[in-house]
Amino acid sequence: MVNAAVSDDIASGLGISRRITPTFGYYRQSNGWITISPNTRLERLKYTEQGWTYLEQYGAFDMTTYTASHPFDGLFMFGGAKEMPVAQVIETGLYIDPPLVPRCKQHLTQYHRSHGRECWAGAVRVEFPQLEGVAKELIGPFVCDFCKRKMPTVDAREQHQSVAHARTLGNVQLGQTLGDTLAGALGRHVPEAGGLTNIQARRLAELEAKEEARRAKGRENAKKYPRKAKKNLVAS
Repeated sequence: MVNAAVSDDIASGLGISRRITPTFGYYRQSNGWITISPNTRLERLKYTEQGWTYLEQYGAFDMTTYTASHPFDGLFMFGGAKEMPVAQVIETGLYIDPPLVPRCKQHLTQYHRSHGRECWAGAVRVEFPQLEGVAKELIGPFVCDFCKRKMPTVDAREQHQSVAHARTLGNVQLGQTLGDTLAGALGRHVPEAGGLTNIQARRLAELEAKEEARRAKGRENAKKYPRKAKKNLVAS
């Protein structure tokens, strides 16, 4: 019995011409977003029942490592960028650095294993005409305040900062609170020519006293619980 997974090279050497039908294609999901999934008869029937639409006009292809990391190259190559809803283009960040599109007009299959140099000759970046007219404040990139990473939306940036920079963000918020408190205390009275008024000086002294009390308590706890203090020091 011949194994069905015989490589093309061996099959070619034996004079075997065996066409393997590509088993993946593009679908429009019920929410409008475009995705890739198996396109066998049973799979297409299942997805249709779920409200998906098979985009047969954009062809079929094999699932390869390249396809997995560049899932929409085939769609873009055949002019399908317009199929994506605005929300998908923005939320996935495709608009930030639009990918280059191969010019060969060939999907990755057993007859076209990869895109060679000739496929990329004259390649241009994909364009998304559906972004015309979108409010400018929705178009980024939105740069992280701490690591300068580019994020596709304001919400994505806030989520990133709250997770990746939680401690730094907390310190910034604490500093902002103290600064606002001090500014509020100083802003209620106009300083005299010689410096702070008595009320301002007293308020500033109160804030400094509270901060010193907090530090003193920390030193006291460090003496009572040296192991915990050492652990906190290492963690910081």
